[in-house]
Amino acid sequence: MAKFYIGLKGFITEKNIDLVILHNDTRWYHAIAILLCNELEIPYLVTEQGLLRPFTTVIDNKGVNANANISLLNKEIDTTDNNAFLPRNTHDSLLSMMFFSVFILSFSLERWFGRRTVLRYMHNGYSVRKYYKRLVRKLKNNNQDNKASEYLEDNSALLLLQLEHDSQFLMNSDFYSNQEVIDRVYEKCCELGVKLGIKKHPLDFNEYRLENRAHFVDGSLINLINESKFVITINSSAIVTVLKSQTPLFVIGESMYKFGLALEHCQIEMINLENKQCNIERQNYLKKLKDNYLLIGAGYDYCPLLLKNKLKQLLD
Repeated sequence: MAKFYIGLKGFITEKNIDLVILHNDTRWYHAIAILLCNELEIPYLVTEQGLLRPFTTVIDNKGVNANANISLLNKEIDTTDNNAFLPRNTHDSLLSMMFFSVFILSFSLERWFGRRTVLRYMHNGYSVRKYYKRLVRKLKNNNQDNKASEYLEDNSALLLLQLEHDSQFLMNSDFYSNQEVIDRVYEKCCELGVKLGIKKHPLDFNEYRLENRAHFVDGSLINLINESKFVITINSSAIVTVLKSQTPLFVIGESMYKFGLALEHCQIEMINLENKQCNIERQNYLKKLKDNYLLIGAGYDYCPLLLKNKLKQLLD
């Protein structure tokens, strides 16, 4: 890490770099790059898959999710061409998967030739086997031992799980594992007299221990949200989908969804169903999220004019 700091600082200085772009902001090398940008007073931009999926992208001049620059929601941007541009690709399109495959194979070549240049510093091993197994499991529709129902039982809360090794889980919550989340949420649901439906992340193949009044659910997220008494999540991007409904939402981790919203950021033990949530505030938030924050476009399909307007908003 020290060598990376020294090397990157020397490179930025020698090459007169005046803008740094990062995809995500929570890996150790991201943290060092942002530290250097602040130290050298150089602007930086962080990208991530969009919150209104699958056709938007996040570009932020501070960070993403809990580190996002939420003041951008109040900074208007020219959206004249938003409705005129319709992306044809997504972040998970065949074209994106093809380029990612090339990326994976390039790292494999390093291993085959006994070289460990960039790879030794990566947070991810990027093995072909790992992503092949992930793709096969996804195509098999998560055929796993934890069988899931497509419907919520009556009088049930909905818990939206995330990957427990994801940086947003590890850095922006107080939980050690999904099992801990399930157990604590279940205890609170028993106190409130409701059952618990649990929706796993599509790439989560772990098995979890459930009590009698808890069950796994799958299927349409919108339908599950509408059927539930309330929704609980740490800081999942699925929060945006919940905000399109009138279902009460409780966020039990740190997130960017704090902009004048009538939703609760709280500890599990503090969940209170008596707090009323205003759908008008949600709609205002979603409109600002779409118009002022997110960039329309995904994968390899972007509008140059929209991109130029977004960069102008971020860098002026």
